Amino acid sequence: MGDQQHEVDVSGRVVRLEVENFKSYRGFQNIGPFKNFTAVVGPNGSGKSNLMDAISFVLGVKTAQLRGSLKELLYSNSAGQSADDRPRRGFVKLVYASADGEETHFSRIIAPSSNSADANFQSQYKLNSKIVSWEGYNNQLKTYNILVKARNFLVFQGDIESYAAMSPKELTDRFEHISGSETHRKQYHELESQKLKAEEQTSFLFSKRKTVTQEKKQKKEQKQEAEKHVKMQQELEELKSTYFLWQLFHIDHDLTKARQRMAKESKALETAARSAILAEKEIGAKKKAQAGYHLERIKLERHLKRRRTESDQKNPEVVALKEDIKRTGKKLKLWERELEDRKTKLADQHSKVAKLEQDLEQVNAAQSQLEQEMQEQQAQGGLLHGEQMAEFSRLEAQANAKTSRTKTALDTLATTQQADKETLQELQRDSDAMQERLQQLEKDKERTQRHHDELVIAINAGKEELREKRKERGAAADANRKAGAQRDFLQSKVFEKEGTLADAKADRKESERDRKIHEAIANLKRLFPGVHGQVTELTKVSQKKYAMAVTVALGKEMDSVVVDNDKTAKECIRYLTEQHIQPLTFIPLSSVKAQPTNDRLRQLGGSAKLVIDLLQYEPHLDRAFRYVCGNILVCDSTEEAKQLSWGQGGERHKVATLEGTLFAKAGTITGGMAGNLLGRSQRWGDKEYETLKKEVADHQRSLEALPSERECRQEEERLTAEIQGLEKACQYREVDMKATLEKQKKIDDEIAALNSEEQQRNPRLAELTAAIKKRQEKMTAMEEQINAVKDATYASFSKQLGVSSVREHMDSLVSKAERFNKRKQALQSQASKLKQALNYERSSDASKKVQEQEGEVAALKAKLHKLEQQEAAGRQARQDQEADLEERTREVQELQRQAQDVETQIRELKRSASKQQQQGAAVKRIVTSEQAAVDALLTRRADLLSAAAMEQSQLPRADEQESEEMDTEEQASASGVQVQLDYSSLSREHKAASEGRERDKLAAQFQADIEERSALLAKLAPNLKAVEQYEAVKERERDSVEELEAAKQQAQAATHAFSAVRQARYDTFMQAFNHISAGIDKIFKDLTKSSVHPMGGQAYLSLENNEDPFLHGIKFTAMPPSKRFREMEQLSGGEKTVAALALLFAIHTYQPSPFFVLDEIDAALDASNVARVANYIREKTRDTAQGAFQSIVISLKDNFFEKADALVGVCRDSDLGCSATLTFDLNRFVG
Repeated sequence: MGDQQHEVDVSGRVVRLEVENFKSYRGFQNIGPFKNFTAVVGPNGSGKSNLMDAISFVLGVKTAQLRGSLKELLYSNSAGQSADDRPRRGFVKLVYASADGEETHFSRIIAPSSNSADANFQSQYKLNSKIVSWEGYNNQLKTYNILVKARNFLVFQGDIESYAAMSPKELTDRFEHISGSETHRKQYHELESQKLKAEEQTSFLFSKRKTVTQEKKQKKEQKQEAEKHVKMQQELEELKSTYFLWQLFHIDHDLTKARQRMAKESKALETAARSAILAEKEIGAKKKAQAGYHLERIKLERHLKRRRTESDQKNPEVVALKEDIKRTGKKLKLWERELEDRKTKLADQHSKVAKLEQDLEQVNAAQSQLEQEMQEQQAQGGLLHGEQMAEFSRLEAQANAKTSRTKTALDTLATTQQADKETLQELQRDSDAMQERLQQLEKDKERTQRHHDELVIAINAGKEELREKRKERGAAADANRKAGAQRDFLQSKVFEKEGTLADAKADRKESERDRKIHEAIANLKRLFPGVHGQVTELTKVSQKKYAMAVTVALGKEMDSVVVDNDKTAKECIRYLTEQHIQPLTFIPLSSVKAQPTNDRLRQLGGSAKLVIDLLQYEPHLDRAFRYVCGNILVCDSTEEAKQLSWGQGGERHKVATLEGTLFAKAGTITGGMAGNLLGRSQRWGDKEYETLKKEVADHQRSLEALPSERECRQEEERLTAEIQGLEKACQYREVDMKATLEKQKKIDDEIAALNSEEQQRNPRLAELTAAIKKRQEKMTAMEEQINAVKDATYASFSKQLGVSSVREHMDSLVSKAERFNKRKQALQSQASKLKQALNYERSSDASKKVQEQEGEVAALKAKLHKLEQQEAAGRQARQDQEADLEERTREVQELQRQAQDVETQIRELKRSASKQQQQGAAVKRIVTSEQAAVDALLTRRADLLSAAAMEQSQLPRADEQESEEMDTEEQASASGVQVQLDYSSLSREHKAASEGRERDKLAAQFQADIEERSALLAKLAPNLKAVEQYEAVKERERDSVEELEAAKQQAQAATHAFSAVRQARYDTFMQAFNHISAGIDKIFKDLTKSSVHPMGGQAYLSLENNEDPFLHGIKFTAMPPSKRFREMEQLSGGEKTVAALALLFAIHTYQPSPFFVLDEIDAALDASNVARVANYIREKTRDTAQGAFQSIVISLKDNFFEKADALVGVCRDSDLGCSATLTFDLNRFVG
């Protein structure tokens, strides 16, 4: 279309909108009329956007873009209960009026497909109340330039941001959509692909023609070389035939000599084999004898075990006697120690009595001496007589009269003094006795403390020993329990494993051949580290029921041996050859070619399974098992096997059944049940069988290593008896300790009481001593006063008597008499005390206690002697039993020794047999070596015959066989041994070369000549079919020229078609781009100009590629007023919005729709920008404006909708729970 088609006046407009039960609009509602510039206003959540969804819906926009399915577009009030709250039908009708006033009613209806509750909903389209198809509906919209696919009449909320954020490529896609150039896109790509293919084909055919031309020239040169080559070829074949014949001649000569040597060594090998058989027989006899000794030894050991059990049952009594003896001995030692203490005390008492008697005798002697002294004193005289005594009495009376008062006082003091002295003496005697008692108590305390310390040490040692014994017994009991549990566990395991082993033995039918193979494979594993083992050893069938099927499926591959590489396989084969062991198949992991597993066979269904999926093996062996198993299948039944093998679309499979029937791809069926097949199926458990044997042997060794039950029981009983003895000893010591502590307490209490009494007595003693001293001083003064009076009274009488003082003389006599009396009283008192002490010591019953203690000791000795006798008797009986057991043990040991002797003889025989076997093996190796040499020569001979056949060398024959019989390599290899050749054509020089050096020299000469001639032939390398090939190349050259011309024509046609479509797409795209690019700057200026910036901003569109603009991006650049150039993403939010609006309005000018519905395009704009946008829309909605259109805008900003011609208010009807609308014409207020 041209620009004139786009720049048209408003040719029509939306008059009103009728909705029924659409989204938030309940029932039927008539919305409108809509003016040139109508603003839809209302609070958030009132249903403004639902109004835009209604317009979009009726104009054919898909429901996926309207936030819900058809059912969800129907009005629904969850709070209501009536049918109107959940309608099942709804519609939207848009009334459009054209320029001539004719109305067109566009209706889109939502209705259920049926009356059922769960029916699907569908859309119906009506034009003027007539149901039409979507195509007719859309075509009618297009007549008004309403393009649903391009959406040139709608701007949803958020479209502005998406336009602002579009990349250049996205903008290009949008322009293709708007311009309609996208309709050429599919054809463009298809023709482009055809053009490229045609060009590639042309290039290929051109190269092909060039190649044919070169080949033609080459074939012409080859034709000239062919004849020269034929002649040289014949000469070379003759030389090769002579070389083959010469080699075969010397091989036949070496074969004759090797067979002679082998025959000689074979005789020696037969002799060694007979010796080995004799040795085996002798070893068998010895083993039989050894088994007899072993059986007899087992019988004796059982008998010995019974006797030991009987002996062990009597052992606790002996142990108890030993404990009683030990306990009685300890008690006896304790009582003997106490007896010694009592005897010591008794000896001390006797010594004390003797000393007291001695002291009493001394006191009596002192009394006698005192009596004698008194008598002698009286005999000496010095006393007054007669008148002297009378005069003295008169004077004494006078003196007494003079001093009576003083003397009375002095007598009173003397009486008091005497009483205090007696009290003091009594206290002193008590203190001395108390000190003596304290000393005795301290000795008793020290002795008791020493006994206490000994008991503490003994008790602690006993407790420690008891604790150790209990710990030891606990450990022994734990060990016994563990050993018992371990014994039971091992016995149960041995029983279980032996049962399993017995079952496995019953199932296994191992032949002598299998045994030898197993031994050989074991030796191979030992000799060559790269040997992994047999297939049956390396895997396990996942379920036992598949064992027979897997056995049949694998066949002879079961016995194959897996090795790491070819080298190991060759070494194993050489070993088997040397040892004359039957051949085995080896699978080298490094080189075996295993076909990949067909995963499709795992999806066949039924009971079919791949054999490889039924095997469990190590991952590194996967290659070997893929080789062995291939894609063989296993199934349950024969019918299913037939179907899998032959009946699936001509594809055949190898299938085995559970019962052992095998269906081959070729159509053969193998079945039946043989004994060896059943035995082979059991071999999948070889590894488990060997493991079972090893586990049984390990468990038996563990059982033998455990201590016997008898030894465990004896040890525990011994420890129990020792613990009982220690417990009784500890009890005795505790009782003794208790008594000792009580005795200590009594001693301490008595010492405390005596010390307390001493403390109370000492102050009394000090007080009495001080009072007596003071009184004595006073009495002395009074006595001096009295004496002075008496001396004055006796003065004349003293002169008369001739003494210095009668008083002193008389006092001296009285004093002597008093001293004698005092001494006499003291001696009498001392004698009385000694008698009391002596009577006390004599009355003590220490000797009786010693006698009682001696009786107890004697009784304990008698008891100990009796116990020792009983223990000796029990020990003797046990010794007798032990002697008998030792005798039986010696018999067992003798049988064991005899068995060991036989074992030694067997070892010697085996050693001798081994030596013979080694000698035989040496001979066998020689024979094997010679046989290998013969085989190698035969192989070499067959190889040479095969090589000669392959080289097509004609060899002369002595057996008159026709040459036609030996035309192929296989025939030559098979019958090479029987072919007899005629060596007469060989020269004498060739036949005479018997030694290695001469042969090597001739062989080198032959090979040099052959290589020289072969090299010459190789250099020539003519094509003997050059003539035929030359003609064929000429024919191909003609064909290639024709194909090239046809391809060129096809490429030109494709190029022309592509160019036409490309030009159409380019023209359509550029028409839209040029139109929009030309108008966007003016629109952007209109949206951004102001009084401050009257020129507004700048905006333009630029193509990234001018040749193919639709394949590249369109860059949109906008520069707001007074702003320098910036990328779109660097603009502010408002600036981006204005730029995006300018782009939208510019796009709308191309093929404009008569109306434009906009949803909150002013959301990101400030007040000034909102005003500019509103003014621009108002200008463009005027009938006089160029490119005028009707605008319906949803807005929340007053400075926007105040520019509108009418307002449609949307609000919520809270009573009905739906949206309601109000229309307000603002043109009434325009002056």
